[in-house]
Amino acid sequence: MPTCFLCNKSTEDVKTLFKHFNSLHFAHNFTIYHCMDDGCGRSFHLRNTFRKHLKKQHVFLESNVNSNICTSSNVYDDIDVAHSPSPEPVVQSVSPENTTLEKESYSLPIFLSSLYANPLLPRNAVQSVVEGMTNYMRKGLSQSIEYIFDDMLPALQQGQDLTLLREKILSALQSPLEKFQTEHKRLKYFTELGSYIPPKQIIIGRRMSTLKKRGVVSVVPIDCTEQFIPLRLTLQKFFFLDNILTETLNYIKCLSAEPRRDLMENYIQGSFWVNEMKNHKSKGKVVLPLFMFFDDYESGNVLGSHSGIHKLGAVYVSIGCIPPDRAASLSNIFLALLFHSSDRVKFGNGVIFQPLIEEFNFLLQEGIEVDNVLLGGKLYFQLALIIGDNLGLHSITGFAESFTANFPCRICNVSKNVLRKQCYENNKLLRNTADYQSQLAKNDCSKTGIKEKCVWLSVNSFRLFDQVGVDVMHDILEGVAKYVMCFLLSLYMRDLKYFPLQVLNDRISCFDYGPDNSSKPCALSMEDISHDKLRLSASEMLTFLRYFGLLIGDFLPTNEQYWILYTTLRKIVDLVTCQKITSETCDLLQCLIAEFNELYLALTNDHLKPKFHFLVHYSTFMKKFGPLINFWSMRFEAKHRLSKIAARATFNRRNLTLTLAIKHQMLLNEVFLRGYLNKNIEVGPAKRMTNEKRSEILAALNLTLNETLFRIVWAKVKGTEYRSQTILIEDIGKLGETSFMSIKNIYVYSKDRIIFECILLSTIEFNDHVCCFEVEIPKNETRVYIFQEALLSHVPNHINIASDGKRYVTLRSQL
Repeated sequence: MPTCFLCNKSTEDVKTLFKHFNSLHFAHNFTIYHCMDDGCGRSFHLRNTFRKHLKKQHVFLESNVNSNICTSSNVYDDIDVAHSPSPEPVVQSVSPENTTLEKESYSLPIFLSSLYANPLLPRNAVQSVVEGMTNYMRKGLSQSIEYIFDDMLPALQQGQDLTLLREKILSALQSPLEKFQTEHKRLKYFTELGSYIPPKQIIIGRRMSTLKKRGVVSVVPIDCTEQFIPLRLTLQKFFFLDNILTETLNYIKCLSAEPRRDLMENYIQGSFWVNEMKNHKSKGKVVLPLFMFFDDYESGNVLGSHSGIHKLGAVYVSIGCIPPDRAASLSNIFLALLFHSSDRVKFGNGVIFQPLIEEFNFLLQEGIEVDNVLLGGKLYFQLALIIGDNLGLHSITGFAESFTANFPCRICNVSKNVLRKQCYENNKLLRNTADYQSQLAKNDCSKTGIKEKCVWLSVNSFRLFDQVGVDVMHDILEGVAKYVMCFLLSLYMRDLKYFPLQVLNDRISCFDYGPDNSSKPCALSMEDISHDKLRLSASEMLTFLRYFGLLIGDFLPTNEQYWILYTTLRKIVDLVTCQKITSETCDLLQCLIAEFNELYLALTNDHLKPKFHFLVHYSTFMKKFGPLINFWSMRFEAKHRLSKIAARATFNRRNLTLTLAIKHQMLLNEVFLRGYLNKNIEVGPAKRMTNEKRSEILAALNLTLNETLFRIVWAKVKGTEYRSQTILIEDIGKLGETSFMSIKNIYVYSKDRIIFECILLSTIEFNDHVCCFEVEIPKNETRVYIFQEALLSHVPNHINIASDGKRYVTLRSQL
């Protein structure tokens, strides 16, 4: 008898099995169907294909069969597995009376919310879809049902019960989407449900505009508005999502239980927050840190005739202590404020940011109500860090917005003349609160670098010189790295003629970047290089830096005097992108940055730009806030893309900020309506595996025989993708010697655990010239099996074969 793969219940026939799916498992997302009969083990994407398979292959099946698909056959057929493993068997109690209602209340809002969440679809397109569905169900589907009833039985033979059923079905189809018929009704439904948090439109001032009415043009005042989303509601709904608060509190507990007290991997382990928490604990409060990111971006065509008119300022907020995989997800970065950039210039920071300042004060004083096994009562939040690019930070904190000013640094009082040659941080010049007050009294930006008083000082417990961050993305990847790489490329190609531009572009195009292939650099031009410009994004520049030694290192002599500028920069990039650091890491970074600045001054005969100067403060900020990569701008700026896509998809420019704010909230509405964040594990298609291999894996890891085990093509765990030939770190010795292993096969065990079958590699040495590890594959393979969660580092690395035939592993994240 056909068996349900979700709850293992046996049914009488194939038709009954599908009725069972529709009645008891209607809430399940059927992207794949597993055959549990006769030890088959096959899987299907399409329901109809699954039905045909059951009727053809299992037509003589008369009794229940073992539901364990891994022990019933010698060899698996090729299996097409969906993007995520099947969930644990769940039997839902659904009565016949409320089944239809529950299915409608679940599936239809989910479908509509997914349409609203698509940034490519304007909201009027959703209305067209709803109207089209309504017309089809009222006319086309109703007529089809009438034909079915007429074909089944003539009108004279239809009994009273059948006629009543016919009337009820046709009546239901006449108003199928009544409560979702208009956008007002849909948004009202989502709002009452609590999943949609509408933006609040706040009037920030007025401006004069022309208005033509009855042929007469007049000048009238119109309101200037900004869109504000209450963080108290967003955070409360976020922590009501399935298991999120538990994950966060357990993550904080694990960080606190770290055996190495000097090891830091999160902001809350930095010296600043450790001191803050002492104050909060004395008051009996549980306080979580919030990161606030500000940036201006062009919502339309940057080079178009209307560029600048619709330039917007956005404020995003994220939680600084959620697990790293959650922090990297764009859905967990929340829009808090959206306005026109020109309005901030006209009305000032105080007017624009006042609603957000009041919200931060509320979250710290009043908090939000939560109900959890680990925490019951109130959860509080504190503005912990303001981040963004240098211009954005200076503009909203009141410092000089010109980096050619006499005092261009927000962190210290260094003059621009000293800045051009400074290689070490001068503690005596660091800004402090006492000096800041006296400098404000002077009211002279040319002598102090302060344009106006910082509005964020109105936020409770905020300290200007302890809670404004730095940004690796803009300082290095879009700043220092471009100056250095342009200098080296120009020197090597034009002056020393080690290699031509065409050869470099050919190698860039044909090189295998492995996990970094999505950030593959584009072809370079000599004109851009000559003007100290590389048309590379921040992620492309990071990839270019990682593999630059392998790209052109074979053209250069090993003792080339200028090459040390690249290798030193590469070491700095490795340290600032570390996910775990120690106090020794901070000290090493300080020395490397000082050496790097000295080398740049000596080798280029040029002065240091402001972005070189910001690097001298990195060591101090790393000690205060932990790894710098945790609060760089990369993920926040990726959030702009949603607004840009939505802005291009709509022709409405009457109130663009409201349009985009609603779109952002509809994206969040889909998450809150679903009730959980994305699954931690996604897997690719399954492949054939013998029972001998299965027994070998189970014995190697001492696993139980009762759980399922599949071999798969690829796996994605918490956003990190693994494939065959991916390189992983196997071990690091006491002296720093690193050994690697290469993934040969990937398996999924018990539906939610990933096992890697790896081949150990032999490490020859670390090659300082190309900044990679030279490895070789032993003739006698040594295989190991390891769970993904047991890896020393979860970051996948890549292996390349150089022109001399040697194999090199590029480490993508230092330990």
